[in-house]
Amino acid sequence: MYLAELKGKLPSDARNSEDILTSNVFSFLKYSKRTVFLRSLMDRLNIKVSDEDLNEAEFIFWPTFEDGTEPDVVLIIGKYYILFEAKYYSNFGKETTTATDQLIREEKEGRKEAGKLGKKFILVAITADY
Repeated sequence: MYLAELKGKLPSDARNSEDILTSNVFSFLKYSKRTVFLRSLMDRLNIKVSDEDLNEAEFIFWPTFEDGTEPDVVLIIGKYYILFEAKYYSNFGKETTTATDQLIREEKEGRKEAGKLGKKFILVAITADY
């Protein structure tokens, strides 16, 4: 999608899609020189990992948890299981009569998955707001 966007081949309504933005940003981090760009993100998050951890990091796009919750990206890196949820124009899902708040579900299910892998859980919410 990144190349299509650069060449102006995406429909205008797709350009502001959170999923396209997530795909572009995290695909760049996945395929670029990780010891530079992914390292920079980890440093900003104050997460210490080795070069080997960076190069072996696993990116999981839109995983589905047991309860049906679908976060944007999970990054398994070193001893960490980092769940990213990005919002651009929309809000986080609010509690309904059948489901709890989106971030609460993602924290609960992400922590469970991290535990299965013996990893430390971190939730990162990304918004357009400062």
